[in-house]
Amino acid sequence: MNALPSSVIAPWADATSLRRLHELETLHREDGAVAVADAVSRVLDAYHHRMTTDGLVLYAGTNVLSPAVRAAHDGALSTRPALGWPGGKLQTGVEEIEELEVIATTQVARAMRARYAEVRFLTATMANLALYSAFTRPGDTIAVLSPEAGGHASHHAHATAGVRGLNVSHLPYSSTDLDVDAGLLDRFLATHRPKLVLVGGSVSLFPHRLDVLREAADRVGALLAYDASHTAGLIAAGYVQDPLAEGAHVVTFSTYKTFAGPAGGAAVTNDPRLAEAVSHAAYPVLSSNYDPARLGPLAVAAAEAVEQQPSWAAPTITAAQHLGAHLAEHGYHILAADRGYTRTHQVVVDASGLGGGGPAVARLAAHGIYAGTCRLPWQLPDAPAQGVRLGTQEIVRRGADASTMADIAALIHHALTHRGTATTDGAAELRAGLGHDLWTPTRRSV
Repeated sequence: MNALPSSVIAPWADATSLRRLHELETLHREDGAVAVADAVSRVLDAYHHRMTTDGLVLYAGTNVLSPAVRAAHDGALSTRPALGWPGGKLQTGVEEIEELEVIATTQVARAMRARYAEVRFLTATMANLALYSAFTRPGDTIAVLSPEAGGHASHHAHATAGVRGLNVSHLPYSSTDLDVDAGLLDRFLATHRPKLVLVGGSVSLFPHRLDVLREAADRVGALLAYDASHTAGLIAAGYVQDPLAEGAHVVTFSTYKTFAGPAGGAAVTNDPRLAEAVSHAAYPVLSSNYDPARLGPLAVAAAEAVEQQPSWAAPTITAAQHLGAHLAEHGYHILAADRGYTRTHQVVVDASGLGGGGPAVARLAAHGIYAGTCRLPWQLPDAPAQGVRLGTQEIVRRGADASTMADIAALIHHALTHRGTATTDGAAELRAGLGHDLWTPTRRSV
């Protein structure tokens, strides 16, 4: 048996990662600033070629930025600490950053139909940790969706919730409704007495019945939170649901993904008491400095999500529904086929007959189609992910629409069933046929 290659960076990594780390560490032994800059430039060029020429990005947790969002980013701001509220900063000479804080906060609150927004989180995971810090104590119980029901790692004890020392109970879930089982909810909450009920997460195909959840949470004195990381941009555009109006006390979310802004996280609420607690958790509890260069792009992205000029939210949802239908025509088991497959940007394929989610995603990647794995509601908790999660948000913004989905489904089918030499030619050809992105006036109809 051959010995595993070694790694200087992470000698504790798993076998697959060790092989890749060893390969990259052998390749990249640059010495000196010029050599490093050249290497970085080559890697960036290769990345952009893969994303814009060779590949189709169907990963549900990413997006492409509009020209206006990109133009609003100024990296020079990243090195300028600006701690505290405008007018009370610990640093001087940051008046313009104060303006950007107000612009971004105002636009994010407006986009999510909220009175208050906190936009300084570097990730949505940090926004969720802020909820735990603000509204729970170590030893408290929170009730969340299981990983098989779509819950995110930041909701669970093995990850972020464990940092706060929380006990985590999984909400009763209906694999038929793809939502919390309302018939079992009251008994569950009365038994576990959680301080926080958190829904939303990594797999979000349909709205949650937040009115039912809020009524049940109120009966046990629990706070109801909604993690809209995957759907925030669609919510801002007026689709999926309006979580604050429907009962959520607080909404956390990623500011990229469907929101189509810079990487980071945010939280919104209509309650000033809750808003103050979340902001205190953001600073000074969980962070000191943050990246002010995010603020301008975030403000622009929030305004674009509301205005929808050009429209991308509705076409994203329609495209996902068509993609699900075309994949079903190829014989794949698609979640929620009886309900139109989805009401968001996501489509979930049962890959248990394809060797599981990991091998299926690898075959797609070998053909230039980039997707991700997910867990399925009925799979065993300790089994590898059995689903493939697809997202249409980026491909639509790059020029695709519902009429393109038949070709994309055919390309996916070919990638999953082809046993010959893998090639990205099909993905590159399809990508070239999309024309320009939504913000380019010369975009042709597809």
